[in-house]
Amino acid sequence: MHQPIRVSDRMDTRRAQIARTALRLVLYGVLGVAFEVASFPVVRTGRTIPVLKYLFAYHVGTDHRLHLDGPWQSPLVTLFGQTSLWMIPIYALAALCIEVLYRRLLGAAWLLRGLVYGIVILVLELVTGLVLQGVTGYAIWTYSDAGNILETTSIYILPVWIVVGLGVELLYRELMDPEIRTALEGKLAGAAARESPHGAR
Repeated sequence: MHQPIRVSDRMDTRRAQIARTALRLVLYGVLGVAFEVASFPVVRTGRTIPVLKYLFAYHVGTDHRLHLDGPWQSPLVTLFGQTSLWMIPIYALAALCIEVLYRRLLGAAWLLRGLVYGIVILVLELVTGLVLQGVTGYAIWTYSDAGNILETTSIYILPVWIVVGLGVELLYRELMDPEIRTALEGKLAGAAARESPHGAR
């Protein structure tokens, strides 16, 4: 007798979809926080490489009242980084937006998708940063470079957000619900058939 292993196997379709979405959001949030912690040594190293340094022209910090500049000053070999727990729901929200956009932009060139993702993350960073500042009374993050917008995001970080957005898209394709995956693959197969000379007959 078959014994279901996953909890979602014992649920109805709707509850299973909600459970999978919740699991993805938790994963996105945790991975986002890990990414942010890792970004400190990565950015510091990138700024020492002649060509790559232009990708890291943004300058991000925290509210000066928090005295949290340590990771920028610590020896690079220690690989220190930091973040706020507020970032877990923010990264989860950004990834959820990318999931929706991916389904809307299916078939568009990857560079166009990446640009859309990057701009959406930039806007979310601006809005959530201002909201958090209103809620907590502190600027959880600040930008001080010439491309900053209200000191809460920066045009200079757009290339990073493009890469992050495409990374989330890749992860989502691996984690998406089986029903959604089947529907999208069917849509892609139909589009390919229409574009093929043989499919036009």
